[in-house]
Amino acid sequence: MATRNEKKASNPNTWIKYGDALYKAYEAMVSPDYRVGWSATEVAMFNTQMPLSNEQKEINGVQYYIEHYALRDLYYNLNTQILDAIIITQPISEENLLADARDAYLKAAELDAKGSKTKSITEKLMNVQGRFIEYASGNYALGNYEVAAENFENSLSCVDNPVVNRVDTMMVYNTGLMYNAVGDNAKAKKYYAQCIELGYDANGEVSSSLASILMAEGDIEGAKACLNAAFQKYPASQSVLVALINLYIESNDDPQKILDLIHAAQANEPTNPTLVYAEGNVYFNTGDYDEAIKYYRKSYEMDSTYVYGVYAVGSAYYEMALDVQDDMDKLDLRDVEGYEKLLAEFEQDLMSAIEPLEKAFEMTVDQDVKNNAALMLKEVYFRFRDKPGFAEQHAKYEQFLKEAGF
Repeated sequence: MATRNEKKASNPNTWIKYGDALYKAYEAMVSPDYRVGWSATEVAMFNTQMPLSNEQKEINGVQYYIEHYALRDLYYNLNTQILDAIIITQPISEENLLADARDAYLKAAELDAKGSKTKSITEKLMNVQGRFIEYASGNYALGNYEVAAENFENSLSCVDNPVVNRVDTMMVYNTGLMYNAVGDNAKAKKYYAQCIELGYDANGEVSSSLASILMAEGDIEGAKACLNAAFQKYPASQSVLVALINLYIESNDDPQKILDLIHAAQANEPTNPTLVYAEGNVYFNTGDYDEAIKYYRKSYEMDSTYVYGVYAVGSAYYEMALDVQDDMDKLDLRDVEGYEKLLAEFEQDLMSAIEPLEKAFEMTVDQDVKNNAALMLKEVYFRFRDKPGFAEQHAKYEQFLKEAGF
């Protein structure tokens, strides 16, 4: 009623009190006593209510223990014993209380001509943003992508305003990701484009996602422009390269254009091994493994610390072996000569993979590279376990992977 009173409505304190009331009303639905991310033990210490019922359910491959209360459901991840989500089941109002609280605080800031309330209002807006993100993240975990998208989007204006004056690039990305997941191309494009404009492109991943939407809509030239711009910034990005290659193939264009882009970049940075590695990636993704290996080796020769080059050599030989194995499976059972020829190629490719993969495993600090190298080496050594010392090497990598959680 105070906000509808002309005199009181001109006072920023009125809107702050209104925002506080709305925020507390929202907290009544999700609980002010515990938060998402707490352990089950921590929640139990502060939860004064008993659940009406409970159940266990698998959602998106995760086992959840769910407690049902009058206004909310609590979702505990049984693997981590962490509260992953608090979901409102009985809203106490048809209005979006959290959004209304945000708007009330922004109205207070608008009326605060002297800026005396700026610090307090900023803190309150940050609290609202945290609640939006918390609810969005919980719904994302449970596969409720539409709700997640709406709440991630609502969180943006909590900080992108004259009071806080900040852009949360991670939340802009999450908003685009969720709208992409639900098929809202217009909003997904809007937020992906904003990410790119803000410099938050995740090594070209955002540009690749935006280009995929443009391609699906038939905007081939727009997709090319998007990916070419991303390639200029991230020439070694596998996702950008793969997207470019697929785009040029689908549009019956020449993949040589991608190589031209790489060569132009190499002219500017002739000693950059990532650009040579990128050239190898083009050949790898078009199925020319021999040329790919040639450039991967060259990248490592240019810089002996460039682990991705030597790792890619071993990985390429391993992929070649898998392709030969596929050819072997397609042979007529009576073609003994053909089988023996392919078997020799298969084993030679696997043997060729060992040295570069071993070198990559020993020198890398990148855990993903280390794990992947170990996975391939484990299989190769198992294949040749009858050779002297190979069974021990197989056991070494098997133990490493076990300790790494594989």
